[in-house]
This record gives sequence, structure tokens and C-alpha cells, in this order.
Amino acid sequence: MLGISLAACASPPAKQEVRGALTAIGSPIQSDPIGAWASAWKNTHTATSLNYSPDGADVGLNALATGQAYYAALDAPLTQQQQDSTKAQCGPGGAFSVPTSVTSIGVVFNMPSIRSLKLNPDVLAKIFSGDINRWNDKAIAAINPGTTLPNGPIVPITATTASALTSASTRYLSTSANWSAGVTAKWAKAPGGQQVKNFSDVAKKVDDTAGAIAFMDTASIGSRFDTALLSFGGGFVRMSKDSVAAAVQDGTTTTAGTGVEFHLPDKTDHGYALGNVNYQAFCTTYKNEHVASLVKSWADFVVGANGQVAATYFAGVASPSEQSLQDASRLIEKIGSTQ
Repeated sequence: MLGISLAACASPPAKQEVRGALTAIGSPIQSDPIGAWASAWKNTHTATSLNYSPDGADVGLNALATGQAYYAALDAPLTQQQQDSTKAQCGPGGAFSVPTSVTSIGVVFNMPSIRSLKLNPDVLAKIFSGDINRWNDKAIAAINPGTTLPNGPIVPITATTASALTSASTRYLSTSANWSAGVTAKWAKAPGGQQVKNFSDVAKKVDDTAGAIAFMDTASIGSRFDTALLSFGGGFVRMSKDSVAAAVQDGTTTTAGTGVEFHLPDKTDHGYALGNVNYQAFCTTYKNEHVASLVKSWADFVVGANGQVAATYFAGVASPSEQSLQDASRLIEKIGSTQ
């Protein structure tokens, strides 16, 4: 088990004092929100620090199961099999996972002459399958009446490296009968498209490619790209903090033996529901009381109001539902130690 940095003192620290160093490993998608949480957490508890390695969700889970990390940042909730793999390190209850943030995904395009472009799963599925390859295609024109569409090629940009963001994007496409590839973490190259290695490389390629279109996360989109209005079974919705929050309100929360799960809705009349729900996994039992207290402090902060505000403001992620955060807090309170 990893050691923990504790300041030497003549008497035990005060009950409310939290001090020590955390090590965590997991999804690269969570690098920005975890950075925001770490900075705000340290401002509250000045004797703490966090070392986070974005080596992947699977690596993080293995590190938690072998005592090489205090928590793991995951792209999806724990499965029963994954929980079982942590019981040797985390006690009879194993680990549990809770939703901590939502990374929204937008459809960006490099076509400055088009404003307020509307797209739906049927059209996007045909674009990323190669069945629609011109911007003035009649299927695009049909849902964009009154918009002048240029007669130029559409260039889909995709990443070859597997990502949960690709899974979320293809899950949206899979709501259309026009998409036959199913939900996949790796894009197949679209006919007429171009590929880059990582999801984080997509932004530059879109910027450099006239007629490009791509799925991108909010942090990569920033203020440099326009995004399409998408349909989730109702009208067309622009991605914004308010529309994402509206989709969250239509989401569902469940609590199982493996932890708390939050799911964005498949259909919503007024919300923007394209995104990935991010999770963190913690042991139910740690072998060191100081570690248990330190982890509980971190987890409480992440799902608490101050932590959620920090991640939303500084990392651009959305909060899961209030119900899921409350349910997560109740599980976190049960974290204990064998000492």
C-alpha cells in the first residue's frame, strides 16, 4: 500500500484537520476537473496534495485493486466483476463508484459561412458513414430551411485512439437506423475523412481543414468553434450550460451494490444530452485510518457544492444530478479502515 505524508507532531492532529498526499490514476478525460478539484481542495485543506496520473481508466482500476492508488477515475460505473477484483485490497465490500462530473460533447464544423446549423442523428450517421459528403446535401437542407449551404465537401475528423468520448458520440449516432457500426470506443475512418491519433488532437485538425466536422469535448471546443444544434427526440438544442443542466434534470439515478449510477436521458425535449458521465471509485475499507480520512475528505469535497462549483467554473464540466450527488455522499460517509 502506498505511504502517506504526515507531518510529525507531538499530539494527534485535531479531528477537523486533514493532511497528507493522495495518489490517483485514471481517465485522461478527468484531468481538467481533477486539477480544479485538487486546487480548490488544497485551498480548503492546506496540508494536502494530490498526484494524478491520467494513464487510463483500466490502469487506474488496477492500481486501486493493487494498492498503488487511493482512488481511480473511471469513464463508466464499476461492474460487479470489477468490484470483485478490488476486494483483496478494499475489504469484503470491495470498491464502489460514484458519478462526479459530466463532460459534454459538441459537433463542431469548419464552415464559417454557416450559422446555427441543425443536425440530427440520422444526418450525422450518414455523414460519418460517408453517405452524405457535401454540405448542400438535400438531407441537411431539409432540416435547415432558409440557410444557404455551400457546395463543398464534408470532411469528418476522427481519432484512432479509443476514448469514452467516442463511445458517447457513437451512442448518439446509434439512436439512428442509419448507423450500423454500433457503440464503439474507436472510430473507423469515415470515407472522405481524416484521422488523428488522440481525441485531443481533433481540434487542430478541424481548425486546419476547410469543411471539417467532428465530435469534440467542451474543453477542446472552448470559444474557437461553432457547434451544431442537435436533436434528442424533440426540437433542436444548442449546447450550453443551461441546456446541459436541463438534460441532467431529465437523467436517471440508481444505487446498486457497486455504487451510484447516473445516466443522461436518451430523449429529451429541451435538454442537451450528448456527453459522458465520469466516475471515481474508492475503497469501502482502507488499511490505514489516516488514508481513509484523507480519501473521505477528497471524495466529500468532490461531490459537495464547493467542489462541483470549482469543476464547473474552472474545467467546464457539468454536475450530475443533485440526487446522484446526495446518494454518493451517503456512500462516501461509510468509508472506513481496518485499524
